[in-house]
Amino acid sequence: MPVAPRVSVVVPCYNAERYVAAALDSALGQEGIALEVLVADDGSSDGTAGVLARYDGRIQVLHQDHSGPSAARNACLRAARGEYVALLDADDRFQPGKLARQAAVLDTRPDVGLVYTGWHVIDSDGVRLPHQGWSREEGDVSRRLLLGNLAHPVAVMLRRAPVIEAGGFDESIQVNEDWDLFLRLALRGMRWACIDEALGEYRVHGGQSHRRVRLVYETRLRILDRIFADPLLPAGLRAARSDAFHEAHLVGAAELFTAGEETQAQAAFLAAVRARPDSLGDAATMRRFARLLQPTGRQHQREAAQRWMDVTRTLWNAVEATLATPALEPELARRRWAARGAVLRTGARLLRKRFGR
Repeated sequence: MPVAPRVSVVVPCYNAERYVAAALDSALGQEGIALEVLVADDGSSDGTAGVLARYDGRIQVLHQDHSGPSAARNACLRAARGEYVALLDADDRFQPGKLARQAAVLDTRPDVGLVYTGWHVIDSDGVRLPHQGWSREEGDVSRRLLLGNLAHPVAVMLRRAPVIEAGGFDESIQVNEDWDLFLRLALRGMRWACIDEALGEYRVHGGQSHRRVRLVYETRLRILDRIFADPLLPAGLRAARSDAFHEAHLVGAAELFTAGEETQAQAAFLAAVRARPDSLGDAATMRRFARLLQPTGRQHQREAAQRWMDVTRTLWNAVEATLATPALEPELARRRWAARGAVLRTGARLLRKRFGR
C-alpha cells in the first residue's frame, strides 16, 4: 500500500525545458521523507511537456493556460495531500536531505509554521556564484519582512493548512508573489525557523521575472500599500512604514539603474530619500546602494570595488539629480554637502578595496 506523502513539492513550470529535469531529480532524490511532486505546466510552448512525460508515474502533472506562477502554485496546492509544502521553482534545485531536515523541525516545533534554509546562487550552467549569504531571522519576522523578502522559494517549507486558510498565492500579481504570501502569513502570526546551512540552489539567468524590473518595483510598492492601508495593522509595525518604503525604493532604484532605466531610477532614488531623509548623507546607505547595483549573486562590496568608477559615478549622479529637484524639501537640501561627502567616501573606500589596501 503506498505511503501517504508527508511533504508536497510544488513546482510551477513555464517554458522550463532546459532546467526542469534537474529540479525534479533533486526533489525525487530526497531521502528519509515520504513526498509527492506536483508540477503545474503553466501553458508552456517549448519542449517542457516532453521532459515531464519522462517522469510519468513519478510526478503529478497539472495543465493550465498560461496564468502566472501564483495560479500554477495554487493549482498544485489544491491537489496536494501532504501536511507540509515545499516550494521549488522549475529552474532551482534541492540539496540532498533538505526536505527531511525541514520536516523534522516542523515535527518538533509546533509553534513554527515556516522553516527555511540557506541557499547557493548558481548561474545558468549550474556554477556557484559568490553571493552575500542569507538571513538567520527566526520567530516573529513580520517587521523584518516588511523590509524585503528573507528567503527564496527554494529554501522554504511551510505547513499547508495555514497557506490554504490565507487563500494561497495572490493570482492578481505576477512577481513578488512569494514575499506577499510570506508577509500575509507572518501578519497572521506564523513564526519562522532557520536551518543555517545552504540546502538549496537558486538559479539566476536571463529569463527570470526579476529582469522585468519596473513590474517588480511597482508590485513591491503595491504590496506595501495594501499592508499599510490595513487599519488593523499593529502600531509597532505601522511605525516601520518609512523604513519599508525607503528600502523598496532603494532596491528599485538600483535595479532600474542596472537595467538602464535611468529616469525611473532617479525617481525611485528620490522617493527613497524622501521616505528616510537621513539616508541622503549616510555613508552606510551609499555602501548598501553600491552593493545593490551589482548583479544577483554578486551583491557585495568586493564586486562593487571591481567597478568602483562606474559605481561612484552612478551614486554621484543619483545624488546630484536629487539635489537638483525643483522645490526640494529643505530637510534634504540641508544635506547637500553631507550627501556628496558620503558618495566620495564610498568611492574612496571602493577604490582602496579594488587595489587591496
